[in-house]
Amino acid sequence: MGDNSAVPVFTGAELALADALILIIKVMAMHGVIDPDAIDTVFSDMENRYRGQNLSSAAAMAEYLRQHAMGDDHDLKLLRLRNLLDEAPEGSA
Repeated sequence: MGDNSAVPVFTGAELALADALILIIKVMAMHGVIDPDAIDTVFSDMENRYRGQNLSSAAAMAEYLRQHAMGDDHDLKLLRLRNLLDEAPEGSA
């Protein structure tokens, strides 16, 4: 993607890499490894820093990651609940 573009246009490879990172972040958050609020803060800081350096494509990617990394907190809670329900019960029935 060129940095002089007014509207960010990402290549398929860039979006695939971003979506892979988003998936990893969601799994780590689902298992309590990372804090969802911290993720939002980190990507917001990156976006602001890139905008300050006139790196519009990098800022747009940071914004994309921030918006899609955590999604709705409700979705995250449902994933955690589904994970707990899918675990095999211990002991006798």
